[in-house]
Amino acid sequence: MKTKHLKSTLALVTATLVMVLFNNFEYVNWSKILKLPVIETVNEASRVAHAKELLGGRYKGSAAQKIEGRVALNLMIYKKVQGYLEPQWKNRAGDISSAIISESDKFNLDPVFVMAIIKTESTFNPLTVGSFGEIGLMQIKPDTAQWIANKYGIPWKGKKTLTNPVTNIRIGAAYMDYLRKQFPGKANKYVSAYNMGPKNVRRLLAQNVMPEEYNGRVMKNYKDFYTNLADAPTIQTTVATN
Repeated sequence: MKTKHLKSTLALVTATLVMVLFNNFEYVNWSKILKLPVIETVNEASRVAHAKELLGGRYKGSAAQKIEGRVALNLMIYKKVQGYLEPQWKNRAGDISSAIISESDKFNLDPVFVMAIIKTESTFNPLTVGSFGEIGLMQIKPDTAQWIANKYGIPWKGKKTLTNPVTNIRIGAAYMDYLRKQFPGKANKYVSAYNMGPKNVRRLLAQNVMPEEYNGRVMKNYKDFYTNLADAPTIQTTVATN
């Protein structure tokens, strides 16, 4: 009886999977899906918690809320990253996407937020050099990067380290973690500090001036990413619950 019950259960699971595949067949090129690299899984609890911190009361009804439970979010992030990368970097899309997701998980950040920082800073060009010497995807100054690398135990081999997109993301996410701890729960302050440094943010606050320009650009990219992700078809859009 147990064997018969097991076979029935397996048959039901198989039938359900087939239905999911065929219901989404018109949207998904399965030959391409099967060739995708293995991408880290998004920590949904951390993503939601940080999104609520970033959006505050605007989280309810937002695109960030609408995608709660999407099991294919990691693949959606991969396709978004791949779309932004120049042709010579597209073969690194899997590594870069996994780094965004895994480093976000490590520091309880929303990976879509990290993507928004990258979009704002470098438009996903790993070789971008800023006017003040910032390097790479997350546009970090070498002296800041070296300090953060030493603080967080990240290997550092000079400023060329920042041209490695994966290491650049590791250092950039660690720096954001440091800034977030300087301004706990104050997203507009730690996001602004990523651009101008915590000392300058505190100086402006002491003058009753709230830095808004950079934070506004990041949050626009953040919301745009979520709007696109919420509208995009996925393999399966919800996680089953009991």
